Amino acid sequence: MKKINAIALAVVLLAGATHASAANLVVNGSFEAQTVHSVAGFDTLSGNGLTGWTIGLRNVDLVSSSFWTPSDGNNSLDLNGEGKSSISQVLSTVIGQVYTLSFDLAGNPFGLSPSKGLSVNLGPVGLYDFDTTGHNAGNMGWTHYTAIFAAVSTSTTLSFASRTSGNAGPALDNISVSAVPEPETYAMLLAGLGLMGTMARRRRQSKPA
Repeated sequence: MKKINAIALAVVLLAGATHASAANLVVNGSFEAQTVHSVAGFDTLSGNGLTGWTIGLRNVDLVSSSFWTPSDGNNSLDLNGEGKSSISQVLSTVIGQVYTLSFDLAGNPFGLSPSKGLSVNLGPVGLYDFDTTGHNAGNMGWTHYTAIFAAVSTSTTLSFASRTSGNAGPALDNISVSAVPEPETYAMLLAGLGLMGTMARRRRQSKPA
C-alpha cells in the first residue's frame, strides 16, 4: 500500500510540474489589468497605454462587458480605435522549445463591413478572418484559435494587426502562449500510471479468495 501511495505521489508531482511548465508567457492576455472608465463602455488607448503591450499605428479600444460580451473576464480589445492598428509584446522564449499560441477572435459588430481581417505574427505569419454577420453585442461569436511554433531566439515578438479599415475592427481576448511539455515528460507520466495499475492488479491477485 505504501509503495502504491509513493508512486501515486510521484505521478501527481510530475503532473503538477507539467502543468507549471505550461504557464502563460503573455502579460495581460485577457486585458484585465485595467478598468474601463468611459461611460461609453470603451477607452481608446495608444502607445504604451495598454498594460504589457505596445500599440502600433493609431490606437485601439479597450472594451468592457457593458459594451459587448467578452470571451474571458470583463474586458476585450477592438484592434481598430480610429482606424486599423496593432499590438505587440516581446516574450522570453527558449531556442528550440515548442510553444502553443491560443487566442479568441470576434469582430466589432457595429461596423459597415462584416468582414474583419487579422494578421498574427509569432515567427510565421497567420491570417485570420471573422464574419460578424448574425452576431451582436450580446452574441459576439467568439472563436478559439491555436497555433504551434518553435522559438528560434531567446526573445520572440508576438503581434496582432488589423487588416480592416474603419473604426470597427477585429476583436481579441484570452491570448496565451505556453510551452509544450517535452515528449519525455508525457512518457514518464504514462509509465508512472502504468506502474500504478500493475501494482494494484498484483495486490488484488495476492488477496486470498
